[in-house]
Amino acid sequence: MDERADMAGRLEACFAEIAATRMEGVPILNHALSVQAVGGRDWNDGWLCVLITPWFMNLMFLPEQSGDHVAAIGTKRNFAFPAGQFEFIAGHEDRLGLYWMCSLFSPVFEFPDQEAAEATALAAIDALFETDGETDSSENAMARMWRGETPENLPAAEAEDSEDDSVEIAAPRDVSRRSFLRGGLPEERP
Repeated sequence: MDERADMAGRLEACFAEIAATRMEGVPILNHALSVQAVGGRDWNDGWLCVLITPWFMNLMFLPEQSGDHVAAIGTKRNFAFPAGQFEFIAGHEDRLGLYWMCSLFSPVFEFPDQEAAEATALAAIDALFETDGETDSSENAMARMWRGETPENLPAAEAEDSEDDSVEIAAPRDVSRRSFLRGGLPEERP
């Protein structure tokens, strides 16, 4: 049997064993979910899928195994897709060899059942390969906010483009860690 044709089975068997051994009894498990490789496809001289487990949902890339594909566990690398670049982290399991993972959800308590997780996984991998070229102005505005950019400190060309965006960007404000974790809500005092 072709190695790639068997990749989903190998990946699922490896992580099912991890679920039954290393992850047994860990409180972050969603027992409504099981290990499943979804949306597998050949990509970039390897195999790409979304792996659903009771503790995470990750993009998983398993490169063709050869001597030149060596990376230390924890090494970070960006992979380019039609939808943009995404950061992956190197991992290794004896049964699989080197793999690269990109976290989508961890933990996975928001999924009530395997069907919901599978639908999300399929949508995620399909979205990686969308090439319509349209960008959402709210996503652009959010990216500028995360970079600390406000309309008054944008480069001139980008500032003109931002005038077309329907999202207004407020100047950053000092927020304590506690306030940030509370969603910016004021702290209640006794």
